[in-house]
Amino acid sequence: MDITITVNPSVDRLYQLKELKVGSLNRVNLIKKMVGGKGINAARVASNLGAKTAATGFLAGYNGQYIEDQACEDQYTADFIKIAGNTRNCYTIIQQNNKKTEINEHGDYLSSLNFTHLLNKLKSLIGNNKISAISLNGSLPPTQINNFYTRIISLIRTLDPKIKIILDTSGKALTEVLKSNLLPDFIKPNEQEIADLLSTTVTYDCYALKKEITQSNLNKIQNIIVSLGDKGALVKHHDHFFQVKFNPVKVVNTEGSGDSVVGGLLYALDKQLDFESAIRWAIASGTANAMETKTGFVQKNNVKQIMKTIELVPIK
Repeated sequence: MDITITVNPSVDRLYQLKELKVGSLNRVNLIKKMVGGKGINAARVASNLGAKTAATGFLAGYNGQYIEDQACEDQYTADFIKIAGNTRNCYTIIQQNNKKTEINEHGDYLSSLNFTHLLNKLKSLIGNNKISAISLNGSLPPTQINNFYTRIISLIRTLDPKIKIILDTSGKALTEVLKSNLLPDFIKPNEQEIADLLSTTVTYDCYALKKEITQSNLNKIQNIIVSLGDKGALVKHHDHFFQVKFNPVKVVNTEGSGDSVVGGLLYALDKQLDFESAIRWAIASGTANAMETKTGFVQKNNVKQIMKTIELVPIK
């Protein structure tokens, strides 16, 4: 069984208009209303593929109820903690020229009591199930809790050191973990996030990325998957680096593809697959998500077909 943790989920609304006129009235059509949250997307994909998966974290108010209602249509188990307030909204506005504007709320404040409830929830899930992997997903809401993800990693390591931990976050939440001695087994930055971590410009050159990573504190992470969109991926496994290549697919919607990589990885870890097979499932899942209208969703047959085209090329 796998677990995903999303402490700052959202209800996402996508609007489309010809041109966004700042400071003026804009009339738009609501194109899509959907559940947002990296861990929720990852849980949906892992369960699509056949892994028993529980999604936990925090939900609040009518937006939280919407997320819980939508979970009934999916195969993962929704095991969220209810808190006061209302789960945040995130808005995406797409203009006719495909220029995208995003407006994201911060989310509800998380208290020490909320955090204690989350730790107790994890203790219960791990104590009552055989857990293969846990992913920690997304941004942190406003909170005065220091070392948020580090403390969760510490608890997991104490309860069962065999559980594989995936950390899929960015910014301060990620750098805080990297400064500690309690590291995840996997991180999954995209091209912009890895550039921010390395304080460099965005590049799709896997040889340049390998050099930068080996000379940084990222090198202490055993496994890194850098998703590079349709350019493939860079993968680090201990001291070995690989460039991942695959045949292009017909792209419908790339939103949630990074989360789907995590979902595919969770599935592979749950099935105790070897590292190369795990990477194939992860990358193929991220690619298969781009073929779907629904965010954080894959069809297993598509994943299997994409896997046949994946090539892991060692970077010397």
